[in-house]
Amino acid sequence: MIPPFAPWLLLGAGAIGGIAALIAVRQRRRREAFEQYCLVRGYSFERERPGAEAALAEAFGILREGHNRRWRATITGRVGGRAFTAFEYSYVTGGGKHSSQHRYAMLVWEQAEANLPRFSLAPEGFFHRLAQRFGVKDFDFVEDPEFSRSYQLQGDDEAAVRALFTPARRAFFMAPAPDGGKAPRHHVAGAGPRLLWWRHGGLPQPDELDQFLADGDRLRRQFLD
Repeated sequence: MIPPFAPWLLLGAGAIGGIAALIAVRQRRRREAFEQYCLVRGYSFERERPGAEAALAEAFGILREGHNRRWRATITGRVGGRAFTAFEYSYVTGGGKHSSQHRYAMLVWEQAEANLPRFSLAPEGFFHRLAQRFGVKDFDFVEDPEFSRSYQLQGDDEAAVRALFTPARRAFFMAPAPDGGKAPRHHVAGAGPRLLWWRHGGLPQPDELDQFLADGDRLRRQFLD
């Protein structure tokens, strides 16, 4: 005898299978779009780089966060005369029904002759301000209160990081977007020859990637030129 709930189980399994198939098709189309974009512009594309974050994790704390870390959709090439690596990075925090996935579009540059002091810059929010009350360090500039309210700046060598963030660089981070819109809030970190810049969410669609790379290159010129 067939249990009365069996048809519902079959329907549920079919729905789940249909959703999985739809996701697979979307992922394939997105990958093919990236491949075509790279082919036209002379870039290289890699579907995944398992464990690639380990080589950069010491320099960049965000690559040590969470678990189930994945480095995907890697695009390499040159913009503004400099080699870049763009990729989609994600990790998970928590577990079970309390887990959360964090996904970013990232750009990393490496310039052998550069020697950046180790630093990280992130938009300052409620939890950053709360953490500062419990001793988390934030390098504020008395002469630039707007920048200090907007960003949390940290690093190993306070004097070197302060010297790196000149008035001109701080002005860059507070400037409106190129189209005159609201000033973007950047996430950026540096250490030695490497610079990392990232945004929340996955890599932009191919028709928006040129702008993403141009925005990143504009920031890169502030530190590596």
